[in-house]
Amino acid sequence: MNKQKKIAVVGAGISGLSSAYWLDKSGWDVSLFDKNTQCGGTIVTEKEDGFLIDYGPNSTLETSETLSELIRELGIEDQKVYGSEESNNRYIIRDGKLHALPMTPQSFLKTKLFSGRAKLRLFKEPFIKPSSGTDIALAELVKYRLGQEFLDYAINPFVAGVYAGDPETLSTAAAFPKLLALEREYGSFIKGAIKGKRKQKQSKEVAKNRAKLFSFVNGMQTFTNALSDRLTGKIFTGHELLTIRKEDGQFVLDFNVNGHTQQFRFDRIIISVPAYVQSKILHFLAPEEAARFSEIKYPPVAVVFSAFRQSAVQRPLDGFGFLIPRVENRKILGSIWSSVIFPNRAPQGYAAFTTFIGGTRQPERALVEDADLKKMVFNDLNDLIGLTEQPVLTKIKKWPKAIPQYTVGYSRYQKLYDVLEEKHAGLYFAGNSRRGISVGDSVLSARETVDKILKYS
Repeated sequence: MNKQKKIAVVGAGISGLSSAYWLDKSGWDVSLFDKNTQCGGTIVTEKEDGFLIDYGPNSTLETSETLSELIRELGIEDQKVYGSEESNNRYIIRDGKLHALPMTPQSFLKTKLFSGRAKLRLFKEPFIKPSSGTDIALAELVKYRLGQEFLDYAINPFVAGVYAGDPETLSTAAAFPKLLALEREYGSFIKGAIKGKRKQKQSKEVAKNRAKLFSFVNGMQTFTNALSDRLTGKIFTGHELLTIRKEDGQFVLDFNVNGHTQQFRFDRIIISVPAYVQSKILHFLAPEEAARFSEIKYPPVAVVFSAFRQSAVQRPLDGFGFLIPRVENRKILGSIWSSVIFPNRAPQGYAAFTTFIGGTRQPERALVEDADLKKMVFNDLNDLIGLTEQPVLTKIKKWPKAIPQYTVGYSRYQKLYDVLEEKHAGLYFAGNSRRGISVGDSVLSARETVDKILKYS
């Protein structure tokens, strides 16, 4: 590889940082650009009055050796903390009450989260023939195989918690490919879950339902800070990319820097920004494809961190938190019990909650005034777990465009990335609009992109 080859990485979220790190390590002349003054994208950690707040991802899963190896290389493995034993309990709201999500066959038979009729319906699943079609909405598939009640009280709240999305519109093939693969390969979710364990053991990836949950002592920003530190002198913040074009075999990038246009030239470029930004910056290079990326939906989400005196919380906090099905008609999507999951999130004698509002379910609520958000959160938390006092601290972060929605037919957008990379030699993409929305998936997306560059350059 010619060490004089220059590569730009646009977007300093976890995918962009990881891509830049691996390329720099491989001897490339890397420049990493971001319009914000701080790297990390949606991974944002803040400390105040002894509380630790993660406004974006609060944790991730140990799903791949690639992720684990990167953390070891960065020298932050000793800062990892795993979810507490109590956080293995996950709650779902039904009829205004918290019900533990059953994790074993025995607890499933005993739970009041599902009716007797719904439990009997589940036992029919192995005998239902596979669905037809190459793509199907998650809600349609789950209702077909497991029934309406399982959709309402398991899948709907889960999708709201992970995607801030709606199973009625999300593509099973794009958003949950392993779930669809169980049906296609084994003819049944239940048969696949049992028979597929042997195959999972042979793979380097760990199934998400078995992977260990972790964060860092000082929050998720530890990860992105460590990557940034390894790229000192190669990061250019406050650089908003306006356009990309190609001249004489090189990519010409025009940036807005403090109101002035600056131009850079590179031999290669990785785009690692959200799809709605891609649609703008690719307008001159690939107008037809750029217009398509603008169609990808990103619903707004508000994150509300609330801290209370422990004595003000009427219910024992013995879990990860709770999620709320749409049919419960609440104003919040769910709440995680931050001070239970990991240490160092709240001082002794206090409890901390991170609550989510908006998403595809109720997008208009995410962007209301802070005082209204605070009131919504307090009222629902009070109804569900009991509170005798107002919070001692409330912090709010609004994400106007939070998470890309892998809706039915999303594969057409994923294929566009392949088309663009083939059409414009030297142009590459990485990020959560391509491979998956989790931190782990974003890291794997970066690794796959870097491997392509190293292989063909």
